[in-house]
Amino acid sequence: MRPVRGTPAAECMSGSAGHAPRVGVVVVHFGDLTPTAACVRSLREDPSPCERRIVVVDNAGNVSPGALQGAEVLRTGRNAGFGGGANLGVGLLGFGPWDALVILNNDIEVMGGYLGAALDALRRDAVGAATGPLYLDRPGGSLWYAGGGVDFMTGTVWQSRSRRQAGRERAVGFVPGAAFAVTQDAWRSVGGFDPAYFLYNEDVDLCLRLRRRGFRLLFVPAMVAVHRLGAVTGSGGRSPLYLEHMAATRLRPFRPLAYRLYLAFMHTGYVLLRALRHRTLSRGEGGREAACALLRGHAKALAIIRQGPRGSA
Repeated sequence: MRPVRGTPAAECMSGSAGHAPRVGVVVVHFGDLTPTAACVRSLREDPSPCERRIVVVDNAGNVSPGALQGAEVLRTGRNAGFGGGANLGVGLLGFGPWDALVILNNDIEVMGGYLGAALDALRRDAVGAATGPLYLDRPGGSLWYAGGGVDFMTGTVWQSRSRRQAGRERAVGFVPGAAFAVTQDAWRSVGGFDPAYFLYNEDVDLCLRLRRRGFRLLFVPAMVAVHRLGAVTGSGGRSPLYLEHMAATRLRPFRPLAYRLYLAFMHTGYVLLRALRHRTLSRGEGGREAACALLRGHAKALAIIRQGPRGSA
C-alpha cells in the first residue's frame, strides 16, 4: 500500500535525505469496528504534510478485507493484548524509513496537525516519546490527560486535567499508551512494550524504561486527540476486567525488589479497603464482581512480585 501524503496545512520539518517526513502508525483494534474506523479516518484526514502508513492490528479477528480504507490490517489470529499488538504492528512496519512511530488505541481520534506536531516534538534534543492533550468525547471537552507523572511514594500514576497545563509544553514523567509518538531509536533501545503485560500498566513500564535510558518524555499542546474512554474494556466505568488487569501488573514496572515489596505492603491495604467499599456501597452482583476482580488482580501481582521490569531485579 502506498503511503498517504497530507496537504501542507501544518508545519513539518523535512525528513532525512530530503524526502517528506514519514510516520508509521499502529492502531490496536479490539471489539466494535466503529471507533477503529473513526480513528483511521482521522489519521487519513490529518492535513500534516507527512507520508503515513497506517497498520491496524486486528486482535478481534473481525476486520474484513477492505473495511478500513487507507489502512493495512494485520490479523493476529489471537488477542495479543495492547502492548503485544502494538509490537506486532511496529514489526510489520519494520525499521528504516520512519521519522516517527505513532501508537494509538482504537478509541482515539487525532485532530488536524497531530502527526506534524509529533514529528516536530521528536526532533527535540533527547526526546524519546511525546504526547498531547487527550479530551473525552470531543475537542475542548473534559480533559482526561494534560500531562502526568509517577508518584514513587505510592507507585501510582497521576494525570493533570488542568486546561492551563494543557497549553504548556514541558517534560513529563508519564505518557499514556492510548496515544503517543516515539522515535525508532527509543523504541528499539527498550525493545518496545514488554509482552508480559497483556492490558494496562504497559505504558507505565515503557515510560520508566525510556527514562532509565536517558530519554525525555515531552507534552506537546498541539498533539490534540479525543479519547472515547473505555470503548472496549469498560475502563471508564471501572469494569471488573479493568480492575483485575490494572491490579495484576501494578507492581511490576518498578525496581528494585525491595521497593516492590514496600509497594505490595501499601497496596494490600488499599486493595482490601477498596474491595470492601465495592461490596458495601455497590448493590447486587456488580459490587461483588468488582471486589473479587480487585482481589484476584492483587493476588496475581503478589504471585509475580519477584518479576520486575526487563533487565532488572
